[in-house]
Amino acid sequence: MHGGVIAKAIEELTGKVDRIDVIYICSNQAIAEQNIKSLNVIGSATKPLNTRLTLLPLEIGQKGGIASRPINLISLTPGTALDLKSSLGTAKERALLYEMLRKRLGIRHGGVQRVFRGGVTAANWPGWTDWMRRQKVSEEIFQKFNAAVGDEFVQRIRAASELARSKKKPDYPADQRPAVIIGELRRVLARICVDALTPDLIVLDEFQRFAELLHEHDEERAPEKAAAAELARALFSYSGPDGSTARLLLLSATPYRMLTLNSDDPEEGNHYSDFLRTMRFLFGEEDGAIRVEELEKELSLFRRALQAMPETKSVARIQRDRVQHILSQVVSRTERVDSTDDRNALIREFRPQLAIETGDLKEAKAVAHVAELVSAPGIVEYWKSSPYLLNFMRGYKLREKLQAVKLRPAKELRKAIRAAAPHFISKKQVEGYEEIAIRNGRMRALAESVFRYGLDRALWIPPSRPSFGVPVPATKTLVFSDWSMVPDAIAAILSHDASRRMSMTSDLVSRTSRPIGIEEMMPMLCPSPSLAAWVDPLALERRFGRAATYDQLMSHARAALAERIDPEALSRLAKRSGRLLPITLEAEVGQGIDWSKVSAFEHDAHDEHGAMARTIEAISGALDGDDHVSDLDVSDIYNKLAEFALGSPAICALRALARLCPELSLDDPALAGAAITIALGFRSLYNQPESRALLEETSPINYWRQITSHAARNDLAAVLDEYLHLILESERAELFDAADRAHLIAAKVVEVVALRPAQITLDHWTAGRSRLQNQTFEVRARFAMRFATNAEEEKGVRRTTLVQAAFKSPFRPFVLASTSIGQEGLDFHPYCARVAHWNLPRNPVDIEQREGRVHRFKNHAVRRNVAAEFGRFALECEDGVPPWVGMFEAAQNQESAQGRTGDIVPYWLYPGDAKIERMVLIPPFSREVERYENLKKSLATYRLAFGQPRQDDLIELFSTFRSDVLAELADLQISLRPSKAGSFPIDAALGS
Repeated sequence: MHGGVIAKAIEELTGKVDRIDVIYICSNQAIAEQNIKSLNVIGSATKPLNTRLTLLPLEIGQKGGIASRPINLISLTPGTALDLKSSLGTAKERALLYEMLRKRLGIRHGGVQRVFRGGVTAANWPGWTDWMRRQKVSEEIFQKFNAAVGDEFVQRIRAASELARSKKKPDYPADQRPAVIIGELRRVLARICVDALTPDLIVLDEFQRFAELLHEHDEERAPEKAAAAELARALFSYSGPDGSTARLLLLSATPYRMLTLNSDDPEEGNHYSDFLRTMRFLFGEEDGAIRVEELEKELSLFRRALQAMPETKSVARIQRDRVQHILSQVVSRTERVDSTDDRNALIREFRPQLAIETGDLKEAKAVAHVAELVSAPGIVEYWKSSPYLLNFMRGYKLREKLQAVKLRPAKELRKAIRAAAPHFISKKQVEGYEEIAIRNGRMRALAESVFRYGLDRALWIPPSRPSFGVPVPATKTLVFSDWSMVPDAIAAILSHDASRRMSMTSDLVSRTSRPIGIEEMMPMLCPSPSLAAWVDPLALERRFGRAATYDQLMSHARAALAERIDPEALSRLAKRSGRLLPITLEAEVGQGIDWSKVSAFEHDAHDEHGAMARTIEAISGALDGDDHVSDLDVSDIYNKLAEFALGSPAICALRALARLCPELSLDDPALAGAAITIALGFRSLYNQPESRALLEETSPINYWRQITSHAARNDLAAVLDEYLHLILESERAELFDAADRAHLIAAKVVEVVALRPAQITLDHWTAGRSRLQNQTFEVRARFAMRFATNAEEEKGVRRTTLVQAAFKSPFRPFVLASTSIGQEGLDFHPYCARVAHWNLPRNPVDIEQREGRVHRFKNHAVRRNVAAEFGRFALECEDGVPPWVGMFEAAQNQESAQGRTGDIVPYWLYPGDAKIERMVLIPPFSREVERYENLKKSLATYRLAFGQPRQDDLIELFSTFRSDVLAELADLQISLRPSKAGSFPIDAALGS
């Protein structure tokens, strides 16, 4: 949606302005990193810039910077661009401020450095200032900034510098504190940068998270909010010297607090006031108050008509239409619920029956006794959410209390800790991969669900359109919990159990600590263009029909090879080349690759020591040599080659990339380099101890055969066809030239397939004679992971971003557990169609927000349904049309033929057996049983209370209506769908 509006804006503005600046503002870095690719509607030449507003002087001034480009796409976040507060910012910002004021300050001693350097050490600060002096700063911003910073301000800085110079711990006056000085300088610079941006289109994404910036605030009572809002208004109301104005587009599924219940905390906001305040902003300063007053009147009349139903149905319809007319001038909203015949938006509820076992109660009793002895809060809610509480209570009062009494614990407490010993996960159990009993009903139900369909022994999710057999209805699971300990517990317990089920042992850990090298795995790293073409599963299906089993697919592959390769020639080649047969085959009877032109791909994320170069060198050496001793049975040679063609990661990647880069031939060096990059990522995956245990690796020299056999039997070819298509769309890679496109896709695959396991830290308390001891240890988590917001990095990329990307891939983790941090704005949908509500939210809107994380464009359920209905169109694609594009085009054409337009169906919804699963985990005898029934009722009717005050009262009234009246009410919901189905009101959206 962002991309469509941006493309329309660029089309309208091209030729009318000298430079087009599109500003994309979202609430945090995670959402920016996820969505910024969708901004790039032009191509690689207009790569989006993700920066801070106050660092624009560097971006504008440099060669090839903002000022020299006709189109700029700039991503900002409110916390770094608008809500500057009295903070020190980043070292780069402070170095820039210092550089622009350096000559005016005229001070060179350490005091002024101390004011500007913040947390940077005195030894490191000169490095920042030296680097900044070498940068080209925009001269225009430099002059305006110095004009805006008066001489009195400069004197304040000098005075603060003298204090910092003379005293080790200076007692600064309020206006001379470094944070205050830097904060004011950042705000001055930010105001100037707003004008330098010359924004043409400003997109505010998930703006409810920073709605405070849209409204006025009392400067005396909330000076920081007022300053941030003032800066925001300056940006939003920008007017250029030629009279042009910035267009503003606000995006949000929940633009204000959608539903307020009587039990809600008043401090969290009120639906009615939030709604009216947002509408007043959208209608604009000139007539906003008048239009909102009109809206209030019509909403009140609509409420009265609803309360008097069913007698007032016709009146209610008239009032609804009046409300819709007013709102549709500034709001557009398409509900997925309206797009399905059964109005369930492809949702299927799944409520497993949870049981409470004896072991659960024994742990509850033991932990409750410990909590009581240290005066910690009750543990009932915690106990219902997680087993082994004492292992996972980091950040909770119970752990803090135990830490406080470690040195002098009472005798009774020591006795209670010893009694709780059976309710700890021990280091011995983890290191020995022993079975750990799951003493929690929710966790047992989750484990049973996620280990179904063999996922406990799988390295990736089965494809939606397999090359053989029937689709496996496996999907990933996204878990939301109120408690921060739950994601840790899920990640640790499920990952340990999955490793145990993959046959991991303590002996294997030490044996698999040394990775198997490139030379041993070389055959699976060689992309063979001939085998990729001769044994293409789609081509085999066109010719022989769909294979019902893997054995039948192999039979088709052998038949295709027999037509291409003479048996006698193959026999001679096999005797000469042995295990390197797939490589030498290409040189003797295939089309071959010019290996001298295969460049090393820089984004070799899993190996910093030239793995690409060593692979190319090894393959080239194998092609030149002819002294290899055969270890293959000639009678079985076709079978081995067929397996290799269907399972080699390099060949599967080469074939999938070629579908997305039709401009390149299969033997193109750029395509080969990208395929090798992906294969090297799979080398990292198959070197993981769990993978080697699963494949029962015994001989490093022959491990590549087990790899290709495993990949072929698990349909890696179809998996990569599907996944690479999704990467192409999410990264907007079609805008790049073919070689760059292939390498970009390869880089994204390597990031996720080579992701290292997380380490979950567990506590283990023991009681000695005079003290409590806590011996922490770690559990490897790869099957399941937690979604956290820590700043840990991996290969220079935020770990959170990599975990999200891995969950959006077919590879592990198969379970992702989050608190509310992952509830809004983030996408987790490509391979996840199940949302587990560990704890019930208080508000039905929260349920929809959670499920909205997987109910997205081309989500997993939709793809499975489209593949089931239109899978045959993958075989009928014209040259250059990838199979998944062909399937969705066929689905779209069917919708158009039936007179339905728009893209909700088939891209967001498509009917079929696959559904978005709402997994609700409610313990027996719990208050949540009744609460969930009430939540479901309000979920079905809360949209009728749209824009109304006292929504709780209205929803309670609806719950008393007969079912036939409720059915009539459903037809009275306010609909803000665009008037032309499938279109967005661009002209209105781009209005001031």
